[in-house]
Amino acid sequence: MLLAQLPQEMHLLPGRFGPRPRTSTGLPFRQLDQFPSAEMVGRLADLCWGFPGVRLRESRMAAPGTLALAVDDGSADGPEQAFIDGNEFCHLHPAPHGSIHLTLPAQAVEGIVALGWAERHPIHTLGVMKSLVMVYGPRTREELEVALSLIEHSSQYARGLTRRSLIAGPFQGV
Repeated sequence: MLLAQLPQEMHLLPGRFGPRPRTSTGLPFRQLDQFPSAEMVGRLADLCWGFPGVRLRESRMAAPGTLALAVDDGSADGPEQAFIDGNEFCHLHPAPHGSIHLTLPAQAVEGIVALGWAERHPIHTLGVMKSLVMVYGPRTREELEVALSLIEHSSQYARGLTRRSLIAGPFQGV
């Protein structure tokens, strides 16, 4: 997909600096290098507590210690492909990996992959969970802002709202 075909809000995202991290080829799907610091992983988790209408719990779809983000039952108005498990739309892998699995609309998936922020989860080759990607763990403050914006967009997708900007939001300037 050409970058010119991305949704308008995707044009606000910068490209990710540097080469992509190496990732596993099978399951569990993990980032294998370029890990964020444990402090950055903790900061990301702390900031996710601030998402409105989102509850945090341990993920049932990932390794122990993985933090799942789920929308409340009353606001889970997104399409079926917006969810990983129940109302879970995103989960944060603990240190040392620090990567993020989340769902996004198809055009946003293409955009963040093209910009170097993520890659498709390998289960999409089976024809399922085509909206699921792995966002690389944030290494810098700027990458943290982008990761939070992507998580916010995933939350909006799960709630059936996808028109807000990926960058402008409650976490800009963290």
